[in-house]
Amino acid sequence: MTRHTLFALALVQVGCMETSLSKLATDAASMDTGERMDIGEEPEEEEHEDEEEREGENNIEEPEEDEYEEPPPEDDCDETSDLIYVIDRTEASMYLFDPETLSFDFLGELDCGIWAGTPGSMSVTRDGTAYVRYSDNTVYAVDLETMDCSETTYESGSFGAFGMGYATNSGATWRDKLYIANANRLAVVDTADWSVSHMGNLPSQSELTGNAEGELWAMLPLETPAKLVRLNKNTASVQETLILSGTPSPYDIDAFAFATWGGDFWVFIRTYGMGQTTDVYRVTGSGSTSRVAVNTGMDIVGAGVSTCAPTD
Repeated sequence: MTRHTLFALALVQVGCMETSLSKLATDAASMDTGERMDIGEEPEEEEHEDEEEREGENNIEEPEEDEYEEPPPEDDCDETSDLIYVIDRTEASMYLFDPETLSFDFLGELDCGIWAGTPGSMSVTRDGTAYVRYSDNTVYAVDLETMDCSETTYESGSFGAFGMGYATNSGATWRDKLYIANANRLAVVDTADWSVSHMGNLPSQSELTGNAEGELWAMLPLETPAKLVRLNKNTASVQETLILSGTPSPYDIDAFAFATWGGDFWVFIRTYGMGQTTDVYRVTGSGSTSRVAVNTGMDIVGAGVSTCAPTD
């Protein structure tokens, strides 16, 4: 076959090839490249490096996608408020906090067993259930309409006390997972059988919250200064950090909780001292911190929001 024949065949078969890579917001900016193969040129091998290898090198969190994304149930989010649920430790009661009005509405008392101790961290599902961890590390399922409690089969083993929160698998799906964090580890829980899978190590004791954008955030109140960090859900590595410059010293904090809502973070902190009650802080997505409610009269130890909540 002659050189001219090869050239003609190449003109028929040649096409355009375009590749792009988007990196999650950490320290790098996004990059979009396009390239066309010239006729007669041999493709360079380095242009076809394995995409998974590049993502691993850049510590990119791979979104979890199903081959076919089923739509959510027709009653998705109908049984769950898109506001923030909080637990008052002293009253053993649950309230609904509205970030727009800064008001607390009483929902009911928690009666989840006389031997369970006091309620602590909580998380909220999309279908009307709150999971509440008690001081003996049992976890109860609470019906958000009736406040009825039922103990789950969760067994803490060596994991100990933990904070928890839901986050969707990515920003393109309604499916979410329950994550828990203790003094130094992040794990994911399968609520079908309450098995725990460890994902990675954390800097220190933390509380968790997540959103419908697939983001999982941890509050690290015992660091100096205190921080909010966005975590890679697969490895627990820190991908973004917000400094909490306007919150109390970690040595003064008695109880804390937080949740994300409307693109901001709502932090509930009670300091030590006779008569002290929970203050509420608002942290914007850029890290600006302000105290928006002082001495609420409550002793908030848990805050939870479902992935039905708004993200902006």
